[in-house]
Amino acid sequence: MRNINVCLSPALYEFYAEDDSVVVMIDAIRASASICTAFHSQVELIIPVSDVETARSYKEKGFLIAGERDGYKIEGFDFGNSPFNFTEDTIKNKKLAFTTTNGTQVINKVINGTQRNVNLIIGSFINISALKEYLLHQEKNVLILCSGWKNSVNIEDTLFAGRLAYLLKGKSFELSESANLAIQIYLASGNSYYDFILNNSPRLKEKSEFLEADFKYCLSENLTTVVPFFNKGILTC
Repeated sequence: MRNINVCLSPALYEFYAEDDSVVVMIDAIRASASICTAFHSQVELIIPVSDVETARSYKEKGFLIAGERDGYKIEGFDFGNSPFNFTEDTIKNKKLAFTTTNGTQVINKVINGTQRNVNLIIGSFINISALKEYLLHQEKNVLILCSGWKNSVNIEDTLFAGRLAYLLKGKSFELSESANLAIQIYLASGNSYYDFILNNSPRLKEKSEFLEADFKYCLSENLTTVVPFFNKGILTC
């Protein structure tokens, strides 16, 4: 039996990390969906970076640059963190450097860690069925790593973790306590993800007026079959 574990905050990653595992990075609103959308729109590659100035330096190398801090587009960048930015017209066959408040920080935490043979992939509601099928065919333990919000637990990533764990439950996987806890959050949502999140997250409710379309897109299932993964310094697909 393989194990499914859920790490609810990147601050706890060192307690869950293990060699020879699959790590599913999730930043449900919005980085994960934006990355998946960019690959669906045939971006060539994405380099996730932790800080703004490093992202800016890629502009001189011919990259497009995208990023946000606290949900807002960084001044001077080509794009923010809305999945609607990444259409074929804007991104096809282009190289992208990407920095976000949470998601790209977590990617770099994993790739700079000491664990060996870690397969890092990107998970989102928009690719969840393809993600499930991918994980079913792996022979490794799975860690669903929530990006959270500035190292604190958030409702949207926990909800996604529960949904994914629920889809894999009973399929040669043994679930941890944290996975079962996340499943209870998913079940409590009654599959009404948007309403459930706004009713339980003052942080996201404050931003819902100008980000409603992004939120609803990011919480929609199976809009793409891509499963982006990290390999030799880049995200690819």
